[in-house]
Amino acid sequence: VLATRMALIGNIGSFDATTDQWLSYKERLEQFFAANEVPQQKHVAVLLSVVGAKTYELLRTLTAPGKPADKTFDELCETLERHLAPKPLVIAERFRFHKRNQQAGESISDYCVAIQKLSEHCEFGTTLRDALRDRLVCGLLNEHIQRKLLVEVDVSYEKAKDIALAAETATKDAEELRKQPSHDVNKLQVKARQPSAARLRTPAAGSAAAAAAKSPPTAASDQCGRCGKR
Repeated sequence: VLATRMALIGNIGSFDATTDQWLSYKERLEQFFAANEVPQQKHVAVLLSVVGAKTYELLRTLTAPGKPADKTFDELCETLERHLAPKPLVIAERFRFHKRNQQAGESISDYCVAIQKLSEHCEFGTTLRDALRDRLVCGLLNEHIQRKLLVEVDVSYEKAKDIALAAETATKDAEELRKQPSHDVNKLQVKARQPSAARLRTPAAGSAAAAAAKSPPTAASDQCGRCGKR
């Protein structure tokens, strides 16, 4: 029954230390347990079954002379965390955070994601949102948006982010409008000045053709061209 439920709800691939983060993998695994209602006594067996051959061999080495199956789920996770994700130095993490500025070609949205990720191990605590706001404002490339945020009073990180995103969108829209070729507008103006076909076929008032059209036929016009008779 458990195997059937596992196949139906979610899929946990093997752990790859070169591309995956252990803490994220552990969180996904815990959600997998919850979604499939895996009983706690099965957590170790499922973990050792899904992490893959390389990670299992790593656990055998780290738990020697015992076996991984003899440990609890929490003990196995802590063992892997100490080896794969050692606790970083707070001062070094904060240094990287405060050095991070928006890069050329990077959107404000991507920049916000980057600084939020860098803040993960900075231990800002209750001052986290203030630190994110300050880093956002100080690291922006666009000076116009930066000045716009600096005049805001008691602005939160969320509000500063919304203002910056809106200003970035407005700037992009304005640039797109300016990029439209001017000859399209000139075409409309020339077309408006050009006379219609009907106007071209109608003789202009005061012209010889118009006068001839309006004048009554003369006597000469009633004579035959061959014999001269009327």
